[in-house]
Parts: sequence; structure tokens; C-alpha cells
Amino acid sequence: MEESRIRSIKRALLLFFLLLQPWLVLTGFAVEFSLTASYNIGESIFTIYNLERLNTPAGFFNFDIGINHSSEAFQFKAIMSARNDGVYNDPFSESYYAGYYFNFKEGSITFKNNSLSISVGKTHLQDVVDSPYSLFISSVPIPRNVLDFTYDDGKFFYVTRWIELCNRSEAGLDTREKLRSANYKVYALRLGNLRFGYQDVSVYAGQNFSFEYFANPLPSFFIQYVNDAGRPYPEGLGETNYISGFFLDYDDGKNYYCAQVLVDDINMNRFLHPESYQNPDKIAWSLGLVQKTSIGTFGFYHAGATKYTFQPSAESGNQRFYGYTYYTDFVYNTSMILPLEFVYAGYKYGENNIAFMFSYVPSDIPDLNTSFEFVVLGERSPVNAWNDRTTYIPGTHLLDDPVREYRAVGEISYSPVISDGVKLFASLSAGFIWNVSTLVEIDSDNVKKPLLRPQHGNNIPFFSVNIGVLLSKSF
Repeated sequence: MEESRIRSIKRALLLFFLLLQPWLVLTGFAVEFSLTASYNIGESIFTIYNLERLNTPAGFFNFDIGINHSSEAFQFKAIMSARNDGVYNDPFSESYYAGYYFNFKEGSITFKNNSLSISVGKTHLQDVVDSPYSLFISSVPIPRNVLDFTYDDGKFFYVTRWIELCNRSEAGLDTREKLRSANYKVYALRLGNLRFGYQDVSVYAGQNFSFEYFANPLPSFFIQYVNDAGRPYPEGLGETNYISGFFLDYDDGKNYYCAQVLVDDINMNRFLHPESYQNPDKIAWSLGLVQKTSIGTFGFYHAGATKYTFQPSAESGNQRFYGYTYYTDFVYNTSMILPLEFVYAGYKYGENNIAFMFSYVPSDIPDLNTSFEFVVLGERSPVNAWNDRTTYIPGTHLLDDPVREYRAVGEISYSPVISDGVKLFASLSAGFIWNVSTLVEIDSDNVKKPLLRPQHGNNIPFFSVNIGVLLSKSF
């Protein structure tokens, strides 16, 4: 069986290169090949979450191979990676691939025509704001299947984007847990260097793609409201999770400022019925400032989110499955924890936290980047509504846990271009993490899915060095 698989792989590679040759001729050889090789020593984001589980070697390699073709009307990008860090294990990684596993980093095509662009494939398309703490689309580049339609005429721009959150194939899973997607929309105006707009995301479960949520330009709230009520019969997906908010940014080419707010749920009873129940506000916010001066470029970013934000909102029905996360689990291979930064589809730190980042790029060494980040994290439960309870604690909550996790990490990176097609890079990250969160199994509610809870005295240093080279050649 293994030999048959190897033969199939060889045939597929041969077919790929045979198909590639006429394409290169037709495009006038306007294609770039790239190869990135890097070596990492020390910790990674996986070791923060899996101190006792991950058998990570003292150092590991990463290789990326990519093909990119770009013109005014068309762009093709394909990048695959190979790593031997022990995070994942393929069936033949040890016997045939020397301990390496393979993954996609990019696989997309984009068609562009003046004000319009359409992108499709497995990729990560960014949020509308340029920030490490973007709220509606995570700044962590997790490639997912997407279909994106963007219109921008210089004064008005509109985005509608289907994102396949997950399409799991395990037997025995509820269909709403296997098939989960989101539709992201932006409506914005540009006034000179200023942009202001409205954003929304609808998360739905049990169906891979909703044509109406993608194609109907109305805000998703009205689509759900009309379809659920019935005109004359209820139509569409049924209940979905509707998230909305606003952004404002300013960019004059020298300075950049941005602000963003996201509302997952808001307590209107404080205004309408103060004597009634008070459900939690589920909100997130983000601010950014980048200032260019004669001595360099300074950046400051801040973000935070209240407890329960991005979670499912109930323990039964569709609401159990429609949290704004890529998956409805974060534990795989029985005991491995998927870092929550790889789970949240929106703001990368999710709920119940505040984060600050400072950055600096010296004007006389533009290839040198420095940053320092400080994050405070409370208890987090991205896949289990209301954490270990069957309902919420009344009122709005933020970092009111008895123990909180603190992360303080600095990073310095240098990436000079040595010659045409050769770029070196090196980075050093160092810091300390206090009260590292650990996995806590939950059996006191109906869902019985775990959460992460900061543990007093569980302190670890963080140190990581990465060095590598990027080789590229255009034809």
C-alpha cells in the first residue's frame, strides 16, 4: 500500500510539471519560483500550550517552496511547507519523509479588473485594518478555503467573503460540527486619507456555503431576520451567529492610525429593562498608531475583549456550534492542544484579555524590526459556551478571574537583501510567561468540552531563535 502511494505521488508530480510547462510559455515566463529554508531553536507557540505533551526536538527545520505569477489582471500563488517540529505526524512521515510533514501555506488565484477583484482558493485574506490585533479577521495567517469579491472605486468599497471555517470528515460528528462557514462583509467610504466603514460576520453551521449570505449585498442581520420570520415560509439556514462593528483608519503614506470595535452581543436590558436579567456584553476593541519620524518608525497597538466573546452562545441547537472559531474543538490526537491563536477566526487572542504591543524600525536600518508585547489573559473557553457553567454569570466580565496569565515577550528580527533573489533573515524572541494556562476538563455542564485556565506558579521562560534564507528567481 505504501509503495502504491509513493507511485501515485510521483505520477502526480510528473503531471504537475507537464501541465506547468505550457502555462509558463503562455504567460511569457512571468513566473517567480521561491524556496525558503529556516532553522528554529527553542520554544514555539505550541510549546506554550503543550509543555508536557509536545516532543519537540532541540531544533527543527522548515522549508517552503512556492510559485507566484502576478500581472495586472491575474495572480497565481501556490506555497507548500515541510516541517519536522513534531507538531503533526503524517502516516509516512517517519518511513519516507525523514520525520517531516507537509502543509499548505497558500493556494489561490485572483482576477483583477480596474475596481473589481475576485479571489478563490486556500489562502488567508486580511482584515480591512492593518494591525496585529485586527478583530474580524485574525492576523494569524491560517489558510482556509475562501471566495472573495472586492469592489473599490476609490470612494466606496465593498467586500463579501465566504470563509470555510472547517469541513471535517470524522465519522460520528454532528453535521453542524463538520460543516461550518462564515460570511464576512465590509461597507466603507473613503474621504481623502480617511476611511470609515461597517463590518459584519455571520457564522453558520450544518452547511458549507450559503449563496444568499455571499451574494445578497444587504447586511447579514436583515437576511437572517427576513428568512427566519418567513415570507411566507422560513427559508435559508435558520439561526446564525451575527457579529458586527465599525472601523476607522487614516493613512497618509507616512502615518497610520486605526480603530476598530466588534460586537458579538450587547446587553440592551441595561437601557430598556434595568430591572430584568443582565446578559454579558460580548465586545472587542482595537487601536493602532504608526508614526514615522526622522529616527525611525514607531508603532503602538492595543486590543482587548470581554469574557465570552467569540464563544458559542448556548449549549444546544445551532447556537452550540456557531462560535466564531475555525473548529469546535482545540484538542487533537487525544491530548495535543491546538494553540488558541490558531483557533480564533477573529481577534487572535479571543476572549477575556487585554494586549499591548510596541514596535520600532530604525530609519537607518530599515531591515531591522523590534517589538515588545505584553498580554494579560484570563480563563478562555472558545468551544464551550459559558465555560464550565450551563448559563452565563450576569453582567459583563473582563479579567475578573482569581489567577491571570501574563506574557511579556520581545522580538528583534533582521532581514537584509544580499543580492538579487537572495534574502537572509534572523529573529530572536525572548521573554517570560507567568501562570501559564493549562487544560481543564469540564463535566459540570451539558457540552463537557475543556477550557484553558491560568495556573498560579506555572511560570516558564520563552526563548526562540530562527535563521533562514529566501531564494527567488523570476522568469
